[in-house]
Amino acid sequence: MGQIVFYEGNGGSQNIVHTIDDSPGQDFHLRQNDEARSVKLLNVRQGCFIEVFDHPEGQRSDDFCVIEVRRSSSEYTVNTFERSYDDEYVIVSYANNNGLDGKVSRVRVN
Repeated sequence: MGQIVFYEGNGGSQNIVHTIDDSPGQDFHLRQNDEARSVKLLNVRQGCFIEVFDHPEGQRSDDFCVIEVRRSSSEYTVNTFERSYDDEYVIVSYANNNGLDGKVSRVRVN
């Protein structure tokens, strides 16, 4: 089972804000609201979708970011939630309104 670790700083730096496994069907508020700026994916399963939202109810009317795991890795860092890109490990899609780093309120994992 993989782990998803949210960090206070960009690039997986500073303090850990919240740690979860990669089980599908999760929908929750982070323990420390409005702190997460990056995430490390540790052996997260291929096909996992991680959605992070500025809106506390997970609505797409505010900033959000969707991370799709293409290929599992022992450790992969998404340095910021405010950039869209893809590589061999992930597809990251960011919808900008007024910034998401340090403003994450809700997370969904499927």
